[in-house]
Amino acid sequence: MGAKRKSYTPKYRQEAAHLVIDTGRTIAAVAREIGVGEQLLGRWVAIERSRMDDPPEAVDADERAELVRLRREVAELRMDREFLKKSGGLLRGGELEPEQAFAVIDAQKAGPEMPPVTRMADLLGVSRSGYYAWAARQDGVQLGPRAARRADLVVKIKVAHDASDGVNGAPRILADLRAAGEVVSRKTVAKLMRANGLRGISPRPWRPVTTIADQHPHTIPDLVQRRFDRGALNLVWTSDITYLATGQGWLYLCAVRDGCSRRVLGYAFADNLHTDLVETALRRAVTFRDPATGSTAGVIFHADRGCQYVSTQLARAAEEVQVRLSVGRTGVCWDNAQQESFWSTLKTEYYDRHTFDTHTEAITAVSTWIDTVYNQRRRHSSLGQISPIAFENTLITAADQAA
Repeated sequence: MGAKRKSYTPKYRQEAAHLVIDTGRTIAAVAREIGVGEQLLGRWVAIERSRMDDPPEAVDADERAELVRLRREVAELRMDREFLKKSGGLLRGGELEPEQAFAVIDAQKAGPEMPPVTRMADLLGVSRSGYYAWAARQDGVQLGPRAARRADLVVKIKVAHDASDGVNGAPRILADLRAAGEVVSRKTVAKLMRANGLRGISPRPWRPVTTIADQHPHTIPDLVQRRFDRGALNLVWTSDITYLATGQGWLYLCAVRDGCSRRVLGYAFADNLHTDLVETALRRAVTFRDPATGSTAGVIFHADRGCQYVSTQLARAAEEVQVRLSVGRTGVCWDNAQQESFWSTLKTEYYDRHTFDTHTEAITAVSTWIDTVYNQRRRHSSLGQISPIAFENTLITAADQAA
């Protein structure tokens, strides 16, 4: 007999469709994330848009996303043109030798409106690592073995730092180097980074500003007592809401994370602070949680004592999806510190380094960052300098081997 065909509930199909409709992400990207076929997800999206009876708005959203993409391309082309214009005197002789190209990059990299080193290298037909190696040799001294080793490390450190968009500091750069087989100490990496003017981005102290305390809250206990990580998946989930500034006004983001792996399991955006925002994020977390991580029944859903989290609406939703509500004390930000630290990471390492003209642009960008950078690639010191998804995979593998 052939393999049994996987079936999806109507609720799952609807939630999957809204991951495309609500975030502006492509069908292909969402399909890869949740593990379904692109054509199948495309049908679900078409059905849901038809059910919503709002095809013009869907088209408008696509057009806005395309406009954002075109604006970004124009900005990149403008930087390319400026770079080539300022380098024109050196380029008139035709194709440059690598050494000449490296000199051009070195002369222009600090200028305003210049593209990143990676892009300049592409435009001149040379490699980024080649440029860094050339730069390390510019002292004109024949290097001995130790100096040559240090120069090689500097090149690799600069490549890793550049690949992180300038975010990673010595601990994560060290993890990248060791993952690539380098034998090096943290002290050496930190010293070489300081000597070459490289530094990571440290999250700023966070200030909770989205908690609107309910005047007549339900009696919901604090089941966590700041013990967010219980050593296993699906024991504690944390949640919170943050503001995102855009040219179109405030946008609100609610996220749900696993306290053990730090993975973002579900999230939702809205232009208001209604409880629907939290309920949508929670239902998505439950719907798309990988069954290999274990059952979600009985998981503690912990947040601050905001009015959305102590509402009757959320209590009913929690009962339906079989999670237990937990809230910290009013005004005590440390009672939801793990989730607050996520907002600090999002704002410092990504959001505050960009500008977003519209809600659609911000939703698409943040969704992509959460799914492809934070969950898949960002290293966490609390997880042994691996990503949330990699950490979950190690737990799942260990559980399978022990079974």
